[in-house]
Amino acid sequence: MTQLSIHQAEVAVASDTLLGPITLDLSLTGIIAILGPNGAGKSLFLALCHGTIAPNTGTVLWSGDPASSNRATRGYMLQTPVVLRRTVYANIDFALRSHSVPSAERSAKIDAALERARLTDRAKTPAATLSGGELRRMNLARALVTDPEVLLLDEPFAGLDPAASSAMEAIISEVAQTTPILMAHHDLVQTRRMASRVLFFTNGHLRENALAPDFFSQPKSSEAHQFLQGQLL
Repeated sequence: MTQLSIHQAEVAVASDTLLGPITLDLSLTGIIAILGPNGAGKSLFLALCHGTIAPNTGTVLWSGDPASSNRATRGYMLQTPVVLRRTVYANIDFALRSHSVPSAERSAKIDAALERARLTDRAKTPAATLSGGELRRMNLARALVTDPEVLLLDEPFAGLDPAASSAMEAIISEVAQTTPILMAHHDLVQTRRMASRVLFFTNGHLRENALAPDFFSQPKSSEAHQFLQGQLL
């Protein structure tokens, strides 16, 4: 089981602390949702976990190794879809080339990722012509194609209409059966349906780490209670 261990990690710019200090030990399984109001630090926390941002103080370890040293073991999907001016197939192939996967292995991996993302019929389509929902599924396929140990998803449903959101939810829920997912999200109804655990942030601080049913039924912090009541924080 993938283990995330964070000890007194803090991200700061000059004298302004943006995140932390955070201490967290988590065995990842299913979908762990990162919740909080806008500006709470959800995206920054994901970047810290992935190792693309280094903590000013403290440590971030995945199964005992520094996050910056083993990024290749994780799939990371940004909130804004990244689109290369190539076909859908070539966009996904780019991820494998970046991981130095031999050419003899790439075709089967790409086909499998396209199938999981429900994009097999769009393989030869220029990526720039895809709909918003298709773009997000393409980026999910690109994160999946390297067979990651864990997926980090930053607002994967942002801007999607109900049909596209439903399609993405089905795919992510299916993936989570075999690959743990750490996901920043804002939709409470969808989170209740999908997540097994919730990490709740406000103002760069981790306020709660709880099983999802417990978080929604009996939040422990006043901030979480206000958030679930739809109050501004």
